[in-house]
Amino acid sequence: MLEAEQFTAGFWHGGQTFQNQVGGRGDNCLIDVDGTQAVLRQYRRGGFVGHLLSNQYLWLGWRLSRPWREWQVLERARDAGLPVPEPIAACACRSYFWYRAALMTSYLEDTEMLTKRLEREALDPGLWRSLGQLIKRMHDERIRHADLTSDNILIDSANRFYLIDFDQARIMKRLDDWQWQPLYRFQRSMIKRNRRRPLHFGAAEWQALMDGYQA
Repeated sequence: MLEAEQFTAGFWHGGQTFQNQVGGRGDNCLIDVDGTQAVLRQYRRGGFVGHLLSNQYLWLGWRLSRPWREWQVLERARDAGLPVPEPIAACACRSYFWYRAALMTSYLEDTEMLTKRLEREALDPGLWRSLGQLIKRMHDERIRHADLTSDNILIDSANRFYLIDFDQARIMKRLDDWQWQPLYRFQRSMIKRNRRRPLHFGAAEWQALMDGYQA
């Protein structure tokens, strides 16, 4: 049983395995839990609201909390054989009407953010098609990722893809036109990143991804 303080980065800071930013959003760090490497992510808001309530959420019950909902999505994805991290432990610390939360997931070794890979080199068109097929598999399971960007897609040295950060992801009731919105979010995010720092991504790579998605 883990204590609430173990779900804070401050508890682990200074340890030999502590590392900041190992993919995904928020305050992520790599930790060692009884000999097992794990990623600890503390939930934080983005945008304007984040400046006011950076890590506080309205308490509506455990089953409506951020970590509980993300855990359910991860379990569904793993049951479907999708390459996602395993949820290990979750915490929601309530204070009156508000709560703070964190989630521990398994560490995916030998991986890096797709963003980092694309800063260095181009991917073969076949890999983009494989990524499109992976996203299609996720959508066929009616899982809608809320922030499908190259930061939330990992790739290992064998060129296998992994999906991470399912905060605010949803299990949809049916297949519908919602599938295109995460895809176009990915495309828009890549275009914005190209403006800030060139990546090996363009129209040909996007077409290869869509070819795989629609195959």
